[in-house]
Amino acid sequence: MFYWEGAILKKLLLGGAAVLAIGAGAAMFVTRDTAATHEGLKASSLPPLIPTRAFFAHPNAAQSFSASSDGRLISYLQSSLTGSKTVVKDLTTNKVIAEFPANVQFRRWHPTKPLIRFIFEGHDWEVDPFQPERENWRRTSPNRLSGGWAKNEIATTADQDILTWGKESANDNGHMWLVSQDGLNANKVAEGNAQTLYWVFDETYTSPVLRLDSLDPATTRLFGKQGADWTALIDINVNDQFAPISAGRNDGTILARSSRGRDKVALVSFDTQTGQETVLHENPQTDIGFTTLLSLPNTPDVLRMGVANKDRIALTERGQVFLDILSDFAQPVSLGETVVSASGRYITQAISAQSKPYTFLLIDMEEKSYKILGEAPTARFKEHFVEEQAVTFSARDGLEIPAVLTMPQDVAGPIPFIVYIHGGPAQHAILGYDPETQLWVNRGYGVLSVNFRGSTGFGKEFQSKGFKEFGRAMQDDIADAANWLVSEGLADTDALIAMGTSYGGYSAALAMSRDPGLFDAAIVEFPMLDIEFQSKSYPGFWQSGIHGWWRYFGKVDSADDLELMRMYSPSNRIDELHGPLMILGGLRDQITSVQQVKDFETDAMAAGKDVEVHYFPDAGHGVHLWRDRLRRARLIEEFLAKHAGGRSGGFEFAERAPAFID
Repeated sequence: MFYWEGAILKKLLLGGAAVLAIGAGAAMFVTRDTAATHEGLKASSLPPLIPTRAFFAHPNAAQSFSASSDGRLISYLQSSLTGSKTVVKDLTTNKVIAEFPANVQFRRWHPTKPLIRFIFEGHDWEVDPFQPERENWRRTSPNRLSGGWAKNEIATTADQDILTWGKESANDNGHMWLVSQDGLNANKVAEGNAQTLYWVFDETYTSPVLRLDSLDPATTRLFGKQGADWTALIDINVNDQFAPISAGRNDGTILARSSRGRDKVALVSFDTQTGQETVLHENPQTDIGFTTLLSLPNTPDVLRMGVANKDRIALTERGQVFLDILSDFAQPVSLGETVVSASGRYITQAISAQSKPYTFLLIDMEEKSYKILGEAPTARFKEHFVEEQAVTFSARDGLEIPAVLTMPQDVAGPIPFIVYIHGGPAQHAILGYDPETQLWVNRGYGVLSVNFRGSTGFGKEFQSKGFKEFGRAMQDDIADAANWLVSEGLADTDALIAMGTSYGGYSAALAMSRDPGLFDAAIVEFPMLDIEFQSKSYPGFWQSGIHGWWRYFGKVDSADDLELMRMYSPSNRIDELHGPLMILGGLRDQITSVQQVKDFETDAMAAGKDVEVHYFPDAGHGVHLWRDRLRRARLIEEFLAKHAGGRSGGFEFAERAPAFID
């Protein structure tokens, strides 16, 4: 960011912004909307076309709000023509009083004073937003932990020590420390070893009650603190989920999401002395959803009851106050980012009512009231957003496959459809606001996000049905999803698109070589294309959980597993490609190396296949810069318009923005 680099550079950038504004105005006249060419869409009354830039490059977008303890000041991430920045606004005057770099991390407030805190360039800082100049920043990094550190909590009182993971030297194991807020004092409160993954502390965040160690790639062991000693309580297999979601409570328990001893994940009370679980809430159809924390220290207040619905229950009185406030809005409501102030009184909350664009709230828990801080830039089009629905269809072997269906408004007859394949594969699609889905639906496409067998969220049995079924039963589910859409009269057989990222990109590419004539084109993003290569060249941080990979894909030292990897890798099936592919690759991808894309491109071009490839120099395993997100969306909408006949917003003036804006 430029803001402290000096007046000369700032003037240059402001001059560039002026040129950009003039250029943008001129470009507005060449911006064009391309009408749908698909017969079903031409016969439909589609809503106005929402500009692509409204989703990915709006100059006035604001997000990630955080309130000071007294609710007077608010910090948030603000977009602008000269790049994003973190700003602080005084709500009493409604004026911005400070600007900071966009990429500050762990942004929070002093527990009692109007001082903002954040991590930037490897150090923790405390700043008076009324004197935001760099020379006034006060460094508060943990001085003793020169080998690396990560803070785990937000201070709720002025003299509270902060629980921090850290190393005294680079060669040391990580331990837990209580660090003073000025960073000058650090006392070790829990000692880790090379296998330690995390600790759970008591409600005061001063004494550990549980420690989790990795035994091998398939097993972790949970220890309980009994006196001065750690005692083994339970072993957790890779097929089980166990995730603490609260601090230790006065009755000697914690709350956890657990599937130990049952098929579905439930909310349980876990005894930290005996290892016994008591089920508090469960859903017989799916795993329970995630919790919302509305207080510090972390005690969950609201529980989402499943991944295929938006039903929530209050776990505490604060949770009920929160749900009562949400009831003021059209139901159902999806939740975005939740940020609790250090005092606990104020909560900033992003909500989406009936899948409309986000509204940002400042909630006063004491007054049981709220004010609206703002809306997403697409809110002016909100009447044209559509609500998704949970559906199921039968796979060829009779297994019921859950999915999320989103349809355009006022369409007539079979229409072009995207079958979206999530990554992982140990992930899942859920009901909730998804701006990208709304973009494609606005262009005229239906979207079916498939929870193929092997997906999480629907129990261990459903997930296990995907183990070592890549290219076969897992891929059958994708083909069966497309066939179901056609049989229901929803999708046009000549306008079916497979689309996905990472594992989803693998599956989308495979769809164009495994099922001739079914899918008409595929969009393949940041993909795995060679399973053998991926299994040998995985990122180092996978090592502790590599057994999770083996469950799905097997091992390269097994002749049978290796044969399947080679048989069902898109890189080995290029001669069988039967339609156009668009592949997007990140040159900094540390998950699925871009070498797979480059090799695939070389071989596909040599074979004369219809493959177009686009590389993103600044992207890793997905795009993050607004410029890349806009470019990606524009590439996809043009590809879809060409091969499936939907609408396109056409050229966007923001595509020509000067590079310094990033």
